[in-house]
Formats: sequence, structure tokens, C-alpha cells
Amino acid sequence: MREAIDQLSRERCRLLEEVSSITSENLCLQQLLDEKNIGYCHCCRQQTTFVITGNWLRDQYLCTNCLSIPRQRHIQYILDTHFRGWDSLQIHESSPSNDLIARHCSHYSFSQYFESEEEGAMIDGIRNENLESLTFPDDSFDLFITQDVFEHIFSPHLAAKEIMRVLKPGGAHVFTVPKEKHLPGSRPRARIVDSEIEYLDDPVYHGNPVGDGKALVTWEYGDDFEALIGKWSGGITTTYVTRDRSLGIDGEYIEVFVTKKPRH
Repeated sequence: MREAIDQLSRERCRLLEEVSSITSENLCLQQLLDEKNIGYCHCCRQQTTFVITGNWLRDQYLCTNCLSIPRQRHIQYILDTHFRGWDSLQIHESSPSNDLIARHCSHYSFSQYFESEEEGAMIDGIRNENLESLTFPDDSFDLFITQDVFEHIFSPHLAAKEIMRVLKPGGAHVFTVPKEKHLPGSRPRARIVDSEIEYLDDPVYHGNPVGDGKALVTWEYGDDFEALIGKWSGGITTTYVTRDRSLGIDGEYIEVFVTKKPRH
């Protein structure tokens, strides 16, 4: 009998510890969800309040003024810091999901890709451009911007080369792309074979500003990403990692990559 009582006592202690742990975790989560801070937003160029609306900071750490998210603020922080006067340069953005850069740039253009339409044509006021075969002349832009686009391209080596072609000497491709942690080598998840998609892994989709709203993830990038981009583009790539709550920049997969075109 005594042994049974001792066992019940031990089980009670174990359950109390589990409940205490769960309660503590829930309190921490609630504190996280309620967290906010004052800072400067490089997207709307003013003091603001940043608020956390969920535990996935990459998409749930918002500027209450312009609703920007960390990777968008990080791109414009890099532009403001390393490309001073960028808002007067010739800039093209592929597949934008917002107007945060367009608001400040006087020589801004953008394009989306409509697969079944003529490349280079205007579709309902939007220029149709395929990154793998751009229709722009050589040396057209000072900056070319893509945000979370390269993981949705079947032939990123062609896109990297094309972007370098349309950049002016000394110009730069400024972009974001999820770079997977602990993945030593980049790999395709899907490819085109005889005009059909061949899935090399279970299909994964992200949001898309056009079409059916779904963009297939075609590539996963790993530790060799910068080397691959350099090989494909012929440019020099720098990776920027910033964690600064006073700028609203924090979270996973928010690195900004800059590939510069040589001047000669």
C-alpha cells in the first residue's frame, strides 16, 4: 500500500510539473503576442510602433503605419544605407506584392509574369516579363529588386544571368530568398520535362500576387547559395544579416542579398 501511495505521489508531482511548464509556456507566448516597440521604419520613413501578432516574426512583426514586415524593411534599410540616393535611380522590381518601394522612387517600374501571354507585352497595364528571358535592353537599370522570387523559378541560373545583363555596370540585384538552415547544398524541388512539371519532392506553394494566388516552390537554397548566384550571374554577392528591433528587423529568413555587376 505504501508503495502505491508513493507512486501516486510521484505521479502527482510529475503532473504538477507538466502543468506548470505548460502554463509558463502559454504566459511566454502571450507576452510575445502582446509585445510591441517604438522604432523607425525604413519603408514609411517615420517613427512608428512595431507590433508582434504571432510567433512567426518573418510575417507577423508589423509596422502599424504601413503594415510592412521585416524582410521588406530590411531591403529598404540596405537601400538607404548602401545605395544612398536610390530613390532617384532607375529601378525595376519583378513580381512586387506591395508598393513600398514605388512610393519613394521617381524612376520605378515593375513587372509580373503571365505565362500564357506575350513576353514584354502590357497586360491590363502591367508589363509581362519572364526573369529567365527578359525583354529589356542591356544596361537598363541601376537596381533590380526581387523579393522571395528565386525559389519559384525553374531555371534560376538563367534568371541570375538575365538580371546581370539588364543592369548597368556597377548596378546591383537586391533581393530576398529563403536560405535553408543546415542544408549544405541547394537543390531543385521541381523541374520542367517535355513541357510538364516533374515533382522531385512533395509540392509546396507560397502566395502569389497574380494568377490563382499560388506559386510553386521550385528550389530550396542552402549553404552554397552565394557561390551559386556568383557562378550563375558572374557578379559578386554580399549577404546582409540584421537583427535590430529599433528598426523592426527581426525574425527568420530575412537576409538580404546584393549581387553587384562589375563595372568593366
